[in-house]
Amino acid sequence: KESLFAGQNGREPGVCGLKNMGNTCFMNAAVQCLSHTAPLTDFFIASTNWEEDLNARNPLGTGGKLATQYADLLAQLWGGAGKPITPNQFKLCVSNFNPMFSGFRQHDCQELLVFLLDGLHEDLNRVVDKPYVEVPDANGRSDEVVAAEHWANHLMRNKSIIVDIAQGQLKSSLTCRECGHRSVTFDP
Repeated sequence: KESLFAGQNGREPGVCGLKNMGNTCFMNAAVQCLSHTAPLTDFFIASTNWEEDLNARNPLGTGGKLATQYADLLAQLWGGAGKPITPNQFKLCVSNFNPMFSGFRQHDCQELLVFLLDGLHEDLNRVVDKPYVEVPDANGRSDEVVAAEHWANHLMRNKSIIVDIAQGQLKSSLTCRECGHRSVTFDP
């Protein structure tokens, strides 16, 4: 299907505000940021089968509730009405799964964004039975080889649209001052 970002009927797609409910501008900023991440919004709106990826049994997720509420909110934002939306149900869902965001106080946008990305990932993780994976040490092997091995291990437990568009690796190295042993890891 064609991307929503291409525009329809001569109007600019996705131009829709979110009403502030107390001090929820942090939430509105995070939602607008994610809403204008083309691959993610296309996944939920332009694709008719995002629900096939819903993993309601994942104990690390929200039973699919966060992904479903997010999809509903996107449908409102991109539905074309052009009127500001009050994201009550989405806010309630977020608060239910992370009490830190309950109430109507100001919070950190980045903390909410991390929670949303993680929650969406777990709700949409296509890996149902996560295998145990050992984290290998570099043992003098090249960074390229070790990084590829770590990423392959990560993908054995994590496959979602969030992994596809928003995850990468961070190289970390630690050297013992006493024996000189150097440990290198690549964390997602």
